[in-house]
Amino acid sequence: MKKRLSKLMPVIYLATFLCSGYLLVQYLYTYVEAASSLKETQQLYETALESTAQMSAAEEAVLPDETMRPQFEELHTVNSDIVGWISVEGTKLHNPILQAEDNDFYLNRNFTRENSRAGSVFMDYRNDITDMSRNTVLYGHAMKNDTMFGSLKKFGNQDYADEHPVIYVDTLYDGYDIEVFAAYETTIDFYYIETDFQTEEEFTNYLDEVESRSLIEMPVEVGSDDRIVTLSTCNNSLNSKDKRYVVQGKLVKRQS
Repeated sequence: MKKRLSKLMPVIYLATFLCSGYLLVQYLYTYVEAASSLKETQQLYETALESTAQMSAAEEAVLPDETMRPQFEELHTVNSDIVGWISVEGTKLHNPILQAEDNDFYLNRNFTRENSRAGSVFMDYRNDITDMSRNTVLYGHAMKNDTMFGSLKKFGNQDYADEHPVIYVDTLYDGYDIEVFAAYETTIDFYYIETDFQTEEEFTNYLDEVESRSLIEMPVEVGSDDRIVTLSTCNNSLNSKDKRYVVQGKLVKRQS
């Protein structure tokens, strides 16, 4: 028996090595593929922004209601599911925002709807960019190279939050500053992705719960009359199947 096992061990070692190698190649390919796809999308967006940079705030303000902003026109021809763009200065978070009819489609699809383990940043299907609800929820994978929502956990550090107090969200029709006021780890037992609050009291209680969980203190006042944006990602730590990392900010319409 021992002799047979000794003969099998090299085969077992080889199989383990090959399996590990395959998984490593898959892992690396995920990042290469995601980086390539994202770079192309960013170039489209940035080129469009440059071409419309001469449009003044006054000119943009007189566009008819629900007229798509020029920087999104070309992107929208590539994928009509695009609803906006999210970015944070000085970080690698610089992504299109997609929205489907459910919260599964873009978990494993990129901007061109091709299969991708990295997925996309996407908006909760219950939200509507033409009528921003009290809580607009965005999801994204926590990539280890800090792309997508990989840097969200850093907001739990007070210094980092102080250095990056604003998240920029541009929809097809408007621009918003998201003033960060909370960052925390939670389990899915806390329904932080609620979008429909029946009363002001419900929303106030929700905000109180968020405040009690937050790891940071920011000079942002949030009340029952305000609207917020929630960024949600999975926690990369071990045994984190039901854990999420959340960053939330006050929605403020940009004036220029």
